Amino acid sequence: MSPPDARSEIAVRSERGVFLPEADLWLDPPSPKPRAFVSHAHADHFARHERIWCSSRTAELILARYGRPRKTLEIRAYEFGEEFSPAPGFAARLLPAGHIFGSAQIHLTRLSDGATLLYTGDFKTRPGLSCERCEAREAGTLIMETTFGLPRYRFPPPEEIHAQIARFAKETLEAGGVPAILGYSLGKAQEILAALGAAGIPAMQHDAVAQMSAVYRRHLDCVPAAAALDPANAAGHAVVVPPHLTRTGDFHKIPRRRTAMVTGWALDPSAKYRFRVDEAFPLSDHADYDDLLAYVEAVRPQRVLTLHGYAGEFAADLRNRGVEAWSLEGPDQLELGLGMDEAFDWARER
Repeated sequence: MSPPDARSEIAVRSERGVFLPEADLWLDPPSPKPRAFVSHAHADHFARHERIWCSSRTAELILARYGRPRKTLEIRAYEFGEEFSPAPGFAARLLPAGHIFGSAQIHLTRLSDGATLLYTGDFKTRPGLSCERCEAREAGTLIMETTFGLPRYRFPPPEEIHAQIARFAKETLEAGGVPAILGYSLGKAQEILAALGAAGIPAMQHDAVAQMSAVYRRHLDCVPAAAALDPANAAGHAVVVPPHLTRTGDFHKIPRRRTAMVTGWALDPSAKYRFRVDEAFPLSDHADYDDLLAYVEAVRPQRVLTLHGYAGEFAADLRNRGVEAWSLEGPDQLELGLGMDEAFDWARER
């Protein structure tokens, strides 16, 4: 393999999803494709593709959550750091993304000239209780998720938020109430359960959470066993429920409940009122503004392409800092000729 040219770049197209034409590979496309890398098992990053590349842990979660996709010919699952070839002329490795359990970045090398590309998928660099620690690797092109790409989004240390969640639960229990803590069924809920378990607080979990927790518990001791949600016997427990199920009858049967939402958007002053909860805790599965900047420094790319959230604003911020950066969605995409027809609502899993 010859040394990479100073401006050698792997081609990237944005067409209702991110596509690498030389490798004939889509990256987290929202609709079914012939060949796709799936960074993690959240619904907004998964579709029933014909052939899927992912981490072995994501494959396990996909099968547990969605079953064997009927039209999928093959799920090719790899361990972190294991080298494989998704297409002739390319070598690839998966790196932990730190978003949820099993979430992966993909690092590609074009063998003819050594050009490299790193796609983060959803990621965070802060350590979590229930997922692998994010790893960075230098690359010529960095395609990165920028959900919280504004300076006002700077998260407190996760251990502080874990302590706040535990304190909310203990104070509610001591007052004779039931703490109902809302978090997405895959990833956020298991992080909440791990924080409650570390504080010695017994928990109940909704069935949607329990299905995913079972996979986590096969690999991680930090996610404790939790009873199935039983409103009649919820007293003395913290209850972990996905936010979209708070409108169900079982949730409203929980006696003397106090609710808390766990989301990065809790940094916004209106969060408690927007989510209609008693408390909101800013614990996110995504990188904050400072982490995004630090990650660009760690990867040392020749160009950065941004996705999701404040993609245009963060790309402009990087350009002001002397980094070539462009959004794959939003106004500056026209300058690249890399149009994406529509953006998506990612907030539920943040």
